Amino acid sequence: MAAPLRRVILLVVVLVLAGFGSLAQPAKTAGAGLGSVSGSVSCSDTNAPARFAVVTLLPVPGEGAAKQPQQTSSAIATTDLDGRFAMARVPAGKYFVVGRLAGYLNPLAAFGTDQLQKMSEDTRKELLAAIPVVTVQADQPVSIDVRLEHAAMVAGTVLYDDGSPAVGLDVGLIRKRADGTLEQIEGDLVNNVNPFEGAHTTTDDHGHYALIGLPAGEYAVVAMLPTTGISADAKLDGTGTTLSIVSHDGNAMAVYSGNVFRRRDAKFVKLGNGDVATGTDIGIPLGGLHVLRGVVTAKRDGHALNKAHVALLYADDRTQMRAVQVGQDGSFEFGYVPEDRYILQVTAGQDVEQVQMHQFNSNYTDEKVVGRYGSAELPVVVQGDMSGIDVALPDVAAAGMAQQ
Repeated sequence: MAAPLRRVILLVVVLVLAGFGSLAQPAKTAGAGLGSVSGSVSCSDTNAPARFAVVTLLPVPGEGAAKQPQQTSSAIATTDLDGRFAMARVPAGKYFVVGRLAGYLNPLAAFGTDQLQKMSEDTRKELLAAIPVVTVQADQPVSIDVRLEHAAMVAGTVLYDDGSPAVGLDVGLIRKRADGTLEQIEGDLVNNVNPFEGAHTTTDDHGHYALIGLPAGEYAVVAMLPTTGISADAKLDGTGTTLSIVSHDGNAMAVYSGNVFRRRDAKFVKLGNGDVATGTDIGIPLGGLHVLRGVVTAKRDGHALNKAHVALLYADDRTQMRAVQVGQDGSFEFGYVPEDRYILQVTAGQDVEQVQMHQFNSNYTDEKVVGRYGSAELPVVVQGDMSGIDVALPDVAAAGMAQQ
């Protein structure tokens, strides 16, 4: 082989090897900063392995990987039959180790939703004291053992006043904070983890419910009567199905433990760690629930408004029970209204026209406001079903309309 050709081949080989070397280097760099976490999870009440528990690593705010605002990812693993777990390729940083198993305490649940969302320095310190922490270093394995504490539970039955079970109702919890204020547990996610996974359920065919995984505290139970109806009508010729959703109210009707309709009157139960409170029953008094129907009109000429917000307030403290938007014919309806004194408050009254719009090669319908109206309040005393309620709204002055 000629010398010049050998030199060319040698140069190509060197360049290829150099190319592989340059590709290999970033791969090594990509692995830098990654470690591994393994360990075991056990149950404190039985000393047995916590089998099929979920273990989540949550970045500790302000430390390690969590210093970067975009760092919100978490590592997750499931334990085996021996209660052991392993996680590979975990970014270096400091993490809370949260173990979850049905009926056992998620330590995040001891904190209020607002505490976890705002994450003050005091809350951060409390979390560090209450939850196991692991520090992951680059290219280093780390091991940790986690103990799960059995949580408290509330259970009972929801029945209608005729003795029949209330089947398929959503059941949740109200928690009393340390300052005496009340917090409805919504099950908000914290780094894709729900601290209250067992705090919402649905009544079974006997009206039974069980709310599990609760930290020590004072709780009231709330059952929700739905106010949205869904119907589907199939065409006889088989060409399609019509879906109709009718929502009379903006929210479901709440009935609290103690068989009351107002949160402030709810009966609370105090639970310690691992306590079980059975027999927390709710009775729904159907005989005391009524329907309110009416229409929102313009005071000037009596025509119905096709857009307005109607709120039903308790007369004594003006807290809102429920709210609804009027229909196209100006009508509104409240179902499941307990006997009491109320104020019907109507705001944001408008005359609205539907306008066909075309933009970016698509057609859509928009609303054009052609009239605005003031607000009005009407006291009502509910002792039975009520129909024909007319709430008339005054015109808004031209100057006021321009400002709105």
